Amino acid sequence: MKLSKTIYLFTTLLAFSFYSYGQTPIKRVVVEESTGTWCASCAFGSVYFEHLENNYPNAIPIAVHTGPGGQDPMAIFSVELYMIPYFSGSPTFLFDRKDFPTNPSSKPAISATPWVTGLDTLDRYMDLVYNQNPLATVGVTKSYNSSTRDLEVTITANFIQNTTGDFRLNCFILEDSVTGGTEYNQANSNFSGWTSGPSYLQDLINAPAIISGYVHNHVLRETLGNPEGVTASIPSSVTSGSSYSKTFNFTLPTGYNENKISLVGLIQRYGTDVVNDREIVNANSVHLIDQTTSTSEYEVGIRDIRVYPNPVESKSNIEFYVSKSNHITCELYNINGQKIKTIFDKKLVQGEYRETLNNLNLTSGTYFLVFRQDGHVTNKKIVVHK
Repeated sequence: MKLSKTIYLFTTLLAFSFYSYGQTPIKRVVVEESTGTWCASCAFGSVYFEHLENNYPNAIPIAVHTGPGGQDPMAIFSVELYMIPYFSGSPTFLFDRKDFPTNPSSKPAISATPWVTGLDTLDRYMDLVYNQNPLATVGVTKSYNSSTRDLEVTITANFIQNTTGDFRLNCFILEDSVTGGTEYNQANSNFSGWTSGPSYLQDLINAPAIISGYVHNHVLRETLGNPEGVTASIPSSVTSGSSYSKTFNFTLPTGYNENKISLVGLIQRYGTDVVNDREIVNANSVHLIDQTTSTSEYEVGIRDIRVYPNPVESKSNIEFYVSKSNHITCELYNINGQKIKTIFDKKLVQGEYRETLNNLNLTSGTYFLVFRQDGHVTNKKIVVHK
């Protein structure tokens, strides 16, 4: 087919070549830390969680507060009992509650030595499960009445592989920026008095043995489906393309800050053997009160669009959340409104996705990714620097 002169000149001007490898469902890794206000080394968990947020954006950190004997006001006794086979002490970390070859007899409650190579030690386990291909995507939809504080949240598993087993849906409620009286102060005696150590621990080294007014983040507040998920919420045999949902109802206690609440939807695999038969298959996290999502993103059913790196050079990734299964088109336009390329045009089930863009050869400037669904349109600006 002969190109028109206009298209030919436009293409030549951009010197454009563009390849896309298709939409990859995103795997979220749930990282649970056994922690406590009484625990002298547990402030390290907040250091590692900050490291995850900066280096592993698809991680979901969860701080599981433990007693003993009611010493921590954020501890949930039923969760403490359930997690005994998992946590060997504090601070320890779980990655999707998976077992690793180096831990043949117990779940990998990885204990870090933060004053040596704590971050590197934990990252080695993180890398084993990060960016794996998931069995299913996780959808989270919610309705919240701020007057009554009544919450309804629906967790949906959208399977992309055939599989069998005891799979269960669950919902965790997390809260950030938790502070309070003296019972919320954080012990820090293992670090006080130090004069040197890893740079990432410097704030703790400089802090006193008891940190007053400590801000606790990623705090596990509730497990709506108990720690192991809701039985029979997913059939024992599922086929690719099938979806299953579970709705949870909960009244948010007045002591919880609704603006700091996150809802984590999980698909868990359950079995009688704690070591070999139980793990978290995939998860997703949304804020209870959305503060940055635009109306157009809700209308189009696509949210949390993220492009990285942005500004773009030769390669970039698009990550986005599809809130309802539907036919979706994503196209690339220049600042003059001229369409350059259709990135994808297909039906996607509810869940999170990543689109990898390689061999970008755009000239410097501003471009737009335009998403269309059901007649609604939303866009995301990208900047190309050469």
